[in-house]
Amino acid sequence: MNNENNGNIKNNSMNREQIKETLGRFLHQVQKPARYFGNELNMTVKIDAKVRVAISYPDLYEVGMSNNGIKILYDAANRVEDAACERVFAVAPDYEHELRTRGIPLYTLETYTPLHELDAVGFNLSHELLASNVLQILDLGRIPMLRKERKDSDPFVIAGGEAVSNPFPYADFIDIFFIGDGEEGFSEIIKTLLHCKNSGITARDLILIELKKIEGVLLSKDYNFNYTGLSADISEYKKVKKVSVTADACFTPVKPLVPSIRISQERAVIELARGCSNLCKFCHAGYYSLPYRPFNAEKAARDIFYQLDNTGYDEVTLTALSIGDYKYMVKLLNDVLPELTERGVSIALPSLKVDRTTLPIIETVSNLRKSSLTFAVESASDEIRSISNKKVKRTDLFDVVDYAFNHGWRMIKLYFMIGLPGCGEVDEAEEIIALLKDLVKVGRGKKDINVTISPFIPKPHTPFDHEKQMSMEYFHDVIRKVKSASPRQITIKNHDVRSSFLEGLLARGDERIGAVIYNSYLDGARLDSWHEYFRFDIWMKNIETHLPEWRNYLEERTGDVTYPWQVIETGAEKAINAMRGRKLDLEGYHPPEKRYSEDLNPESSKSAVKSFELKYPTEQTLRFVFTKTGVGKYIGHIDFNEIIKRGFRMAGVPVSFSQGFNKRERISCGYPVPLGVESIAEIVDVDLYSILTESEIAELPGKINPRLPEFLKVEKVREREKSVTIMALTHAVEYTAEFSDSAALKDALAYLVGSENFIKKGKKDKADQEYPLKDILNSYKIDGNSLTLTLYTGKESSVRIDEFLSGITGINDISGSGVKIVKQAQYTIEDGAMKLLQ
Repeated sequence: MNNENNGNIKNNSMNREQIKETLGRFLHQVQKPARYFGNELNMTVKIDAKVRVAISYPDLYEVGMSNNGIKILYDAANRVEDAACERVFAVAPDYEHELRTRGIPLYTLETYTPLHELDAVGFNLSHELLASNVLQILDLGRIPMLRKERKDSDPFVIAGGEAVSNPFPYADFIDIFFIGDGEEGFSEIIKTLLHCKNSGITARDLILIELKKIEGVLLSKDYNFNYTGLSADISEYKKVKKVSVTADACFTPVKPLVPSIRISQERAVIELARGCSNLCKFCHAGYYSLPYRPFNAEKAARDIFYQLDNTGYDEVTLTALSIGDYKYMVKLLNDVLPELTERGVSIALPSLKVDRTTLPIIETVSNLRKSSLTFAVESASDEIRSISNKKVKRTDLFDVVDYAFNHGWRMIKLYFMIGLPGCGEVDEAEEIIALLKDLVKVGRGKKDINVTISPFIPKPHTPFDHEKQMSMEYFHDVIRKVKSASPRQITIKNHDVRSSFLEGLLARGDERIGAVIYNSYLDGARLDSWHEYFRFDIWMKNIETHLPEWRNYLEERTGDVTYPWQVIETGAEKAINAMRGRKLDLEGYHPPEKRYSEDLNPESSKSAVKSFELKYPTEQTLRFVFTKTGVGKYIGHIDFNEIIKRGFRMAGVPVSFSQGFNKRERISCGYPVPLGVESIAEIVDVDLYSILTESEIAELPGKINPRLPEFLKVEKVREREKSVTIMALTHAVEYTAEFSDSAALKDALAYLVGSENFIKKGKKDKADQEYPLKDILNSYKIDGNSLTLTLYTGKESSVRIDEFLSGITGINDISGSGVKIVKQAQYTIEDGAMKLLQ
């Protein structure tokens, strides 16, 4: 992307309705259009709010909506009276092009408010590679990217999250940093903005004075360090203490937003603890989130079922930095596992401790399905693990892997980190290769082992924050050796070494790196954590130009000077200093024999499995007719299926399950409609494991519809005899095409009257095919500016409705031309005649 395509757009702004109207002309042309229109289940809209802000995890929608922090902040902030918290995410290149070309400002998903009209935009920065995405969002939203260029009328730009434990690389762009847990702090910022607005305080500097009073707030304008090399004189500057809320105050959203398209983490998420007591020296999250705070198990159990009842997910993730250390784990599982199993809801646990005491738990929660287990080994070297305080012994690892493979797991996933302190004294590649060969023997060569290798990145506020980051050449060499010599049964993947280099440069950087970020964005850098978009050449050019001393940032630091990030007091300084020179006696370390105060009750789960198996038979089949209108026309077939499944679960519809390894609800849908086509005739057959009465069937639309997005609705439901699938039954589909251009309608009619054949365009490398029109089109009729077409399905000659209309009108982009297409009905063949499916 060239420079001329970047920089704040100066076109006259559009209002909300103009934005909506313009989107309708091109959304069908971009990848995953549902990223850009909101309308999800559980979305909060406050049209009359006095203060309106947006929050963002600055990545593409499917990643941003998987971030639990955004869900927490969204729910907490929208509880503030007279304030609205909305969402915005980074956009893909195709959508950025459309916004710039059409002069559309980036907007919020809830009310389509242009970002520059907001009171504030807040970013959750969990890692450093999100920096360029922040600038994309500001730029497209017509907010000056540089803090010094903003005026009283511009929104405040706020940032929090783990990456701002060193905020200064981003200080050129961010007005306000919040340091610590955000659920209370972000709400306090919103309340202060509301107070200023109600009090008539409009001057930017005066509002910042009020915001500065909030605990955990750091204002970028207050810091301007003098440097000697990398050392900063911080003696004259106010220190900011990180805010850590108590376990009881940590917020869990019980009615979170449910995206209408598949996202990276498509499940309910329940946080069980913050912080970590293991104190692995490389772990930034572990130290920055101290103190360790386990959550109440009874509340967690309630929250699990609240979330499931409000989202319809069939999987729940129990999350913590070290899930195996959650002392109430067994109590929680004994409380929730039987009902979850009976519902068919599975539990996912993040990366596990290499500790045999947790494996019976994993086996119990995997009753319905055993696929893979993930363990963070970090280093194959005993010496490096000792230096890093990583409590993993080789014998324990072999015991755990042997146990897992002998108890039915199909795959083990292992994470290694290379370049940790001590790596210069060992051959890391040889250590990893030797360990993997031994693990293959444990699996007797018949099990799968997946390995991910990542470079070590020194981060601020850890015992390793003064250590050297190894060169890219070192990392490439180790990875190459491991891949070339590992057993063939092992799949090796690695994190992009170049992005790790950039992450490390930003992590311990300072405000002098701001010019690198800014100019890299102007040259086209964005979405840097996506391999297909990452432009290392752009970054390297600007690093060499604007930060010629960049190599110094990656070298070992001395401990007798101060660095910018030390104006932040995390509360973990004593622990960090105590751990700096400490080395773990790995031989003398033994994991606890009994980690939990209670014993697991596997019998209750076994009983629940038997109850779940009662859902296999089919006792009754119902036929539903759905409408999918408005923005629903941009929802694809697979996503439509997932939405209705979630709706059925929330409404308590007794849907049967298939048997086998992948147990799925027995639901049969018809032929998918193309993106951009509405429908009032989406027929779905659903098998039930218990029989519903006529009155219960009549109540289903009223139960299901409130649990669906507004664009989707159950119109009819009736009992039917079980027979073949909808697709097998469907012989033809009827559509209406409403034309706004009478000339296009005349062209269509002329083609239908005057042509005997139709050319079906070939896909990819296939040639075009010509078919008799009568083999494609059953019938047509005209009514004013509306053309009704009935097209055959399931034949070699069958054509999609949008492709057919393009062919008979000569308009390539039929959906963007103002033609409204609606699927009206489906037909079957019975006794040689067409009959309406209903």
